[in-house]
Amino acid sequence: MPPSAETWSPGPGGTHCPGASVEHAVCENLPCPKGLPSFRDQQCQAHDRLSPKKKGLLTAVVVDDKPCELYCSPLGKESPLLVADRVLDGTPCGPYETDLCVHGKCQKIGCDGIIGSAAKEDRCGVCSGDGKTCHLVKGDFSHARGTVKNDLCTKVSTCVMAEAVPKCFSCYIEAAVIPAGARRIRVVEDKPAHSFLALKDSGKGSINSDWKIELPGEFQIAGTTVRYVRRGLWEKISAKGPTKLPLHLMVLLFHDQDYGIHYEYTVPVNRTAENQSEPEKPQDSLFIWTHSGWEGCSVQCGGGERRTIVSCTRIVNKTTTLVNDSDCPQASRPEPQVRRCNLHPCQSRWVAGPWSPCSATCEKGFQHREVTCVYQLQNGTHVATRPLYCPGPRPAAVQSCEGQDCLSIWEASEWSQCSASCGKGVWKRTVACTNSQGKCDASTRPRAEEACEDYSGCYEWKTGDWSTCSSTCGKGLQSRVVQCMHKVTGRHGSECPALSKPAPYRQCYQEVCNDRINANTITSPRLAALTYKCTRDQWTVYCRVIREKNLCQDMRWYQRCCQTCRDFYANKMRQPPPNS
Repeated sequence: MPPSAETWSPGPGGTHCPGASVEHAVCENLPCPKGLPSFRDQQCQAHDRLSPKKKGLLTAVVVDDKPCELYCSPLGKESPLLVADRVLDGTPCGPYETDLCVHGKCQKIGCDGIIGSAAKEDRCGVCSGDGKTCHLVKGDFSHARGTVKNDLCTKVSTCVMAEAVPKCFSCYIEAAVIPAGARRIRVVEDKPAHSFLALKDSGKGSINSDWKIELPGEFQIAGTTVRYVRRGLWEKISAKGPTKLPLHLMVLLFHDQDYGIHYEYTVPVNRTAENQSEPEKPQDSLFIWTHSGWEGCSVQCGGGERRTIVSCTRIVNKTTTLVNDSDCPQASRPEPQVRRCNLHPCQSRWVAGPWSPCSATCEKGFQHREVTCVYQLQNGTHVATRPLYCPGPRPAAVQSCEGQDCLSIWEASEWSQCSASCGKGVWKRTVACTNSQGKCDASTRPRAEEACEDYSGCYEWKTGDWSTCSSTCGKGLQSRVVQCMHKVTGRHGSECPALSKPAPYRQCYQEVCNDRINANTITSPRLAALTYKCTRDQWTVYCRVIREKNLCQDMRWYQRCCQTCRDFYANKMRQPPPNS
């Protein structure tokens, strides 16, 4: 990194050159493996090694209002310490990875890699694009209770007998297939339910498949990072893309219940057209093998391997596109790169099933769930083991609950504006009962009206009548009284809005002065200046207006604004004639 701008000074006899003395460029390396300290944590650890007297600065802490200062949290303490005024350039500082610290300031990085650029990717993944190179695909999947049959289940985990007829207790049902090349993938449940969203590609990447329920987090599936969110009984799946493999969106149903999800994603507009309209390779295209991404880890724990995805890439005019592997020569296909992954040992942990429905439909009841100690195998599956092998306390298997059918649930809207703008009025809002049975306790109903006072509109502009025209012929001026007064008391005030103040004067026009000479009209400014002794303007409020409206030739206005009118005539006589 070159020295900062403030440390550079011109030599003898030299001057500062215009422009920035330091230029920054954004570069991109391979992502850091999971489990390693972040770039900011490494800076704290480096400072810890250089400061033997201050041991224990292990964890970096980002302060919201000072994201580009290095704060580290000592071991065993909660309050962070300021270690350095600046983090190293390139340290992430914002809510997105594209926000980086540059020279001590948090800078936004556009998709074009330029610092401070506002360029963003459109929904098609094109930097500064117009969103027209792809189209949005939307869909809904719904399942009605009582429609699950054994032949719909891809695999039955547990079946129960009811009236000697086996029924599916839990099963996977495929909701949709998201094609390769999809972007902006979003899957969300219509409402919380005792079921799980599942995702699987044609390789080894999956979420919640084979009756293995994952913890929320980020997963590498089909060549992209998939974010899985679960809050209570509500789930959501999202991915930026693009995907390298088709994704199978599935639902793990429990108890054969009513269920629904909404999904959407974008696909390139010309994806199908390219596969059908280009039977022959263009002459100006270059086909090469590239490492387009990484596969998922071969094991979930205990140490495994992950390999790169080797894809055939077409290069046309510096634009790369993934094509079929048959377009590249098979003899030159490289071997995939291999990395170690998931080196942490396999461990036992508590697994809790979903809560059962509340035992009471009204008032208080109980909910039950199954809690099991399981051991994770390398292939990701879990087997039941003895409870003493699981660390930590056993999660609760019973909890209290309350039926929703008899609860009083009132919902109130926002208060309206005060009904009076000057004095006392009323605030109003709507109050509705949202109980599923429409039964709400009237004694707990929130107020729908409240008294209020507002005096912001008590003052208004009042105007008097226009005066007679100041001139008997030609141009003149009329004036009137403009005052800010209280609507009720009539008192003067200053609370009226200045922008809506009415005009206190206006021009007026009388008969043309060509037929006769007005006795008050000044025919010689020099003679008027000699005959009238001027001390100062007597009506300074309107003298500027009289001068602009060319009313100085009226002797009555000349006497009131003699200083302004005399300067006006003096400047006018000094101007050269138009034809000179």
